[in-house]
Amino acid sequence: MIASTDLSQLGVDVVVASARLTRLASRDVSALPHAAMRLMGRLDELGPTRISELAKADRCSQPTMSNLVQRQEENGWVRREPDPADSRASLISLTPAGRAELDRARHEAGEAIAARLRLLAPEDIETLRAAVTVIHRILKPSEESNR
Repeated sequence: MIASTDLSQLGVDVVVASARLTRLASRDVSALPHAAMRLMGRLDELGPTRISELAKADRCSQPTMSNLVQRQEENGWVRREPDPADSRASLISLTPAGRAELDRARHEAGEAIAARLRLLAPEDIETLRAAVTVIHRILKPSEESNR
């Protein structure tokens, strides 16, 4: 059995390494600001979402999120639609142009990381493939609880 402290340290290591990897990849994304990419990625993950829930998920204030949403709306990357559950609220979702921009930015980020992956040994590439599968398994329960 693996000790709880060992798992806690592994959790810390995974969080730190993934955050650093994300920052490294996003540095090379040319057109999409980091905050916009976070917002659009969150919408991709959650689907149509209220501003209050987006602010909570991003751990920012509602006015900050409203400003970010408004800027992405002006770019044509997100849209507001009435919330069928509450006519006073709106749901924010990606537009087809926003989806295309997010996909392009993710591709650029992937290319930035690919440049470093090319330096790894083939067995390290296979280990990384397996790790990505495990990471998706780790995320699965939290993805379902976030919906």
